[in-house]
Amino acid sequence: MQRIDSYDVIVVGGGPGGVGAAVKAGRSGAKTLLLEREGCLGGGATTMLVHPFMPHWTKKGPNGEPPRIVNAGLFREITDRLIARNAGQDGHVVRFDDEILRIVLDELVAEAGVDVIFHAALFDATVDGDRVVAARFAHNGGPIEVTGKVFIDATGDGLLAEAAGCEIEVGDDQGHVMPMTLNFILGGVDTDNLPGNLKALAKEGDKDTPALINTNLSCTSIPRKGWMHFNAVRIPGGTIDTRDLSTAEAEGRRRVENYLQWLRAKVPAFKDAYLVKTGQHMGIRESRRVVGDYYLDREDFGSAAKFDDGIACCSYPVDIHGQQQGITTFAHLPEGDYYQIPYRCLTPRGRSNLLVAARSISASSFVHASLRIMPVVINIGEAAGYAAAMCLPGGDVRAVDLPTLRRQIAADGGALEALDPETAKA
Repeated sequence: MQRIDSYDVIVVGGGPGGVGAAVKAGRSGAKTLLLEREGCLGGGATTMLVHPFMPHWTKKGPNGEPPRIVNAGLFREITDRLIARNAGQDGHVVRFDDEILRIVLDELVAEAGVDVIFHAALFDATVDGDRVVAARFAHNGGPIEVTGKVFIDATGDGLLAEAAGCEIEVGDDQGHVMPMTLNFILGGVDTDNLPGNLKALAKEGDKDTPALINTNLSCTSIPRKGWMHFNAVRIPGGTIDTRDLSTAEAEGRRRVENYLQWLRAKVPAFKDAYLVKTGQHMGIRESRRVVGDYYLDREDFGSAAKFDDGIACCSYPVDIHGQQQGITTFAHLPEGDYYQIPYRCLTPRGRSNLLVAARSISASSFVHASLRIMPVVINIGEAAGYAAAMCLPGGDVRAVDLPTLRRQIAADGGALEALDPETAKA
């Protein structure tokens, strides 16, 4: 077994949170290693083709106050780099080209001095007392054992936390998780002549092709002429069930082909459309959540709670996808408001040198359905990266001086409160 023992901070998972954590730990001077099971960074944004970056602004206030920005920092830096390459379109949501995003993320981690190992799949961890002392990964070159002072679980599925014996929750109070989706991109679309009632047409499509199940239509243009991204089919099941996930991958591809055939036949703007690609991994909305020192719940969301140790903000509504097509449950924040995510949601109970930097932070299934979006997760990751570097060399994640952590986030352009758009760009 290959042993790697020369790093301060070990980040497991290279999705939005893992990139945020690794970049900020590296920029803060910590010797950082990032391990990712796929062959690129970006997680949901690249391997799962989740698109676009969802709204990172508040809604208008109750008296007509203008929207404000709640997700900035590295998220803003990423979007600026995409826009500079003509690979991103700015707005309340940010459309992007996932292929260029992969390159941007490679550059960011390299510039931060972070070392990356791709195709490394976590399978076990060793704990001594309250500390994680090693994580083990499967790799084509043979198993790898990695030690470090601080570990960051950015897997999204809470894989490292579970392997380290942390308390885990899955799904709602019945154990149900939101369904999965195979996202896809079509080319050859006449985007200048899209029908205004495309969503209604798609819903009617169930009657034409019952096996299609396509009423969950959500499509957006991306920065390539004639290309459109689709989030259009829900497949029940969860990522931690081996049969569910395997069945969903094949079923998703079947439905995508069926959907394309229907669009070609029924919608003139798609008569010459072709399949560019599907996500290389099924899109996952929900799986494990790690129970931490604080547990964000429905009351925190409803009251737009703020915290002394708030390290990121979220203004996105609760967005619970039902198992059936077309059934989605929404809950909204007070007009123009947002809530904060406390640092204590990143610190798993019973572990002194482990942080969580993904959608799997400590929160109820209800609140998870709000904070799971990528702009928020990037900011959560940033906070974890700063904290990991700040607690060296001892590696006690609860020894971090929280006012100093918050000042660091703000000094680097992060949003600890809603920001005026002009202030955020300054």
